[in-house]
Amino acid sequence: MSKVLLVGGCIFDLWIDAIGRASPDVQVNHCLYQHAMQPESHSEPWDLRLAQLALRSMIPERMTMNLSYQDIDGHKALFERTVDFLRNHVHAISQGSNNGPTFFLNYFVPQQNPRGRMLPRYELTNPVYFIEELNRKLYEIVSDISNSYVLDIAQISASIGKQKFQDDPFCIISHSSFVSRYDDNFDLNRLEPSTSLMDRYDFPVSVVAETFWLEAVALYRTLSATDRVKMLCIDLDDTMWRGVMAEREDVDPASLEGWPIGLAEALIFLKNRGVILAIVSKNDEARIQEIWPQLFSQTIRMEDFAIRKIGWRPKAEAIAEAMAEANVLADAVVFLDDNPVERAQVKAAHPQVRVIEAPHTDWRRILLWSAEMQVDIVTDESIHRNDMIQAQVRREQIRQQMDHGDFLQSLDVQVMFDLVQSCDHAKFPRALELVNKTNQFNTTGRRWTAGEAEDFFTHNGQWMTFSVSDRYTSYGLVGVVMISFDEIVQFVMSCRVFGLGVEQAVLAYLASGRLLSALVIDTPKNGPCRHLFRDAGWQFDGSKWRSHGNAVSQPAHVSFSP
Repeated sequence: MSKVLLVGGCIFDLWIDAIGRASPDVQVNHCLYQHAMQPESHSEPWDLRLAQLALRSMIPERMTMNLSYQDIDGHKALFERTVDFLRNHVHAISQGSNNGPTFFLNYFVPQQNPRGRMLPRYELTNPVYFIEELNRKLYEIVSDISNSYVLDIAQISASIGKQKFQDDPFCIISHSSFVSRYDDNFDLNRLEPSTSLMDRYDFPVSVVAETFWLEAVALYRTLSATDRVKMLCIDLDDTMWRGVMAEREDVDPASLEGWPIGLAEALIFLKNRGVILAIVSKNDEARIQEIWPQLFSQTIRMEDFAIRKIGWRPKAEAIAEAMAEANVLADAVVFLDDNPVERAQVKAAHPQVRVIEAPHTDWRRILLWSAEMQVDIVTDESIHRNDMIQAQVRREQIRQQMDHGDFLQSLDVQVMFDLVQSCDHAKFPRALELVNKTNQFNTTGRRWTAGEAEDFFTHNGQWMTFSVSDRYTSYGLVGVVMISFDEIVQFVMSCRVFGLGVEQAVLAYLASGRLLSALVIDTPKNGPCRHLFRDAGWQFDGSKWRSHGNAVSQPAHVSFSP
């Protein structure tokens, strides 16, 4: 990220300095947009845009201060008007943008109901509830706009402590900003000078803006799949539970209270995001299988871990096996272990594996909140990824026992195609996720934003997606081929179907009755697909690969489903 555009009013004044401190290489431009005016023109492209329409321009004090407590209908009408105003301006800001994503800031929620503590909490007459509902509506509006998202500064504000920097105890609610020294110079001649709000809590407000910016960076990294984690390898003793549980005669589930059960819950969240879970532990496997139900009951099962390496071999060897079985690269793996010696050995053997070096009380937060562990959407493939990996492991075990040709014939590999020509297509979210997380079988290594994809579709581009199943499992959507006219601009495929002949079948399907060209750009990680077109019988003309009549036909063991 090198260019950021800020669209909004004075709330962004602090952001400019904060971004300069946290990300000095990022160029920042501020486009003024407030008081219902049209935004200043800004033609330069950006990597990220942050926007907020000033709350005061939507609900000025002249509309709120004369509303009676009892005027429920008046407050409802004001809310509906505000939502319409918000919707129109959010769409106005979003129009005509094919740059990077836009993050719309929501609004600070007041610290107290100024109507009174004892008055109704969940009515629009309460400004707290009014703004909470407005934030919810903003989320709904933005969710319907391609390549646009909400930056939840209201939640971050609550985490930091609203009283330290929000100005609603001092200023009108619709100002919805930071405390500042704006008033100080106007009040120098008071009979009894007051301490500046900026000094009252001895809290640097600039830190808040920097925190908001770092959250924006984290969201951006999640969207672009920067350094995304695909597998977590985790120890058991003093990691999943306290102490060496297998040596105890009596297994007490109460020993899981506190951080251990919190960590177990975090693992379930990660599994549902699509992170592959693997146990890597020096233990007696039979004993672990015996005590597991007594410890965790129905909370987390051993079957929730796609790969289980429990034994007495060095953990570096076990992790190498786990990576091979899951077909993931070392830099997409995180290792969590309480033992510094084990961590050091894994670091030495696998320098690219990310090893967590933090107190155990920080483990849950790191796993759940780190940008590398986040996803922007949860697909069916994500939810069932651990099950698919288990099926893949069973498949590979059978492969080792059979002749390769007989093994392929026994699989009953089925490929089903879907043509995606819009970001509104039901398959698009999973296709975008796959493209932005795949490194090995990715012919160019390019990452896409939803806005770039929409622009590609607008100019007659299409994404041909394909799903695969075999006798062991359905692997879901595992491939995307981007086609512009007669050129394959990118071919991406999940490692889960490596070696099944799927890629040759897909090329045979696409090239049937037409001549295609294709581009391959070498990256440090895409070795497995560099010879994709050569092996399919295509010819290289010095710049691109081109299909021709003698290209390899569809493998006999692969069939296409309607």
